Amino acid sequence: KMILQRLGIHVAYSELTIGLLWDNGALVRKKELDEILTMAQGEMALEVFLGQVRDRWLKQELDLVLYQNRVRLIRGWDDLFATLDDHMGGLVQMRSSPYYRSVREFQEEGKLWEDRLTKLRAAFDSWVDVQRRWVYLEGILFGSSDIKAQLPAEWSRFKSVDSE
Repeated sequence: KMILQRLGIHVAYSELTIGLLWDNGALVRKKELDEILTMAQGEMALEVFLGQVRDRWLKQELDLVLYQNRVRLIRGWDDLFATLDDHMGGLVQMRSSPYYRSVREFQEEGKLWEDRLTKLRAAFDSWVDVQRRWVYLEGILFGSSDIKAQLPAEWSRFKSVDSE
């Protein structure tokens, strides 16, 4: 669209021909057209990346496994964190692109996903910590009948929290 505007061509796309491009100076304005194409490629790369981020996190499912036939735990934290960190890093890096700064929609969507992924990272950090601690304490407090006798208050408190 921008190329046609620069060449002063005002026809429907269905009527556009190579001859029309040549007649309007496409060959002599190669540098100008290359700049437009470079900008379009840069913008398309950002659009594709934002689409990948959006698709991944809107469709992401958590891999839940049954633990001791009692509770479901999330499996695959390493992959979740690696993808999350990659996408967060890509969003930060994207801000330094001249194509990002020139398109308001990229700035808005980039900011939206930065905020969402930052909050998701904080939630996942807490979640994985709670899950690890629970598995650790569950093994200690329910793994031995001696613990119930030796630490009755802690055992009772954990049992209460565990039943919630």
